[in-house]
Amino acid sequence: MSDDHPAASTEERRSPSRDAVLVAARELFAERGYNKVTIRDVAAGAGLSPAMVMKCAGSKRELFYQAATLTPPPLPDVPDAELGATLVRQLVERTEAGAIEPLTRALILRLSGPDPDSVRQRFTVGYLDPLTERLGGDEQARLRAELVIAALAGLTVNLRIFEMPVSRERTEEVIRLYGALLQRLMAP
Repeated sequence: MSDDHPAASTEERRSPSRDAVLVAARELFAERGYNKVTIRDVAAGAGLSPAMVMKCAGSKRELFYQAATLTPPPLPDVPDAELGATLVRQLVERTEAGAIEPLTRALILRLSGPDPDSVRQRFTVGYLDPLTERLGGDEQARLRAELVIAALAGLTVNLRIFEMPVSRERTEEVIRLYGALLQRLMAP
């Protein structure tokens, strides 16, 4: 969260009502985007009144920044030669488990959030910078990292948004083929 989006006080962070509001808001913003979510929607999802949501969050915009996390999973601690397949396997496993996919969330928040530049900045710091460092830290590594993330974003769109049935049924083959593609993109 940036400095222009104040954090909640310690007391507010511990509130069960606040936790319910954040959970409901996180799911709704990720599913529908900022513009199609109302405070009433969040209240219904949290089992609270709209007034309580406003008390917990302050405003819809503040709630968005409190709830819309862009925390990617850490890069796996595997040999570089296994990184591509491991990244694909993790994405596929999150999809199969119905877990929130950080790349999908980032795409939706970037397209629908009240401040797309802030989302882009948080995405860069959370996703692009660590992968760039892992790949060598120079300008060429940055390009390779961007291409890897683009490829992973394409796969998550295919699996999550379009729900392509063959890809979802043949996960080991997808992991093998797509992992090899990522390995080629990461190679200097």
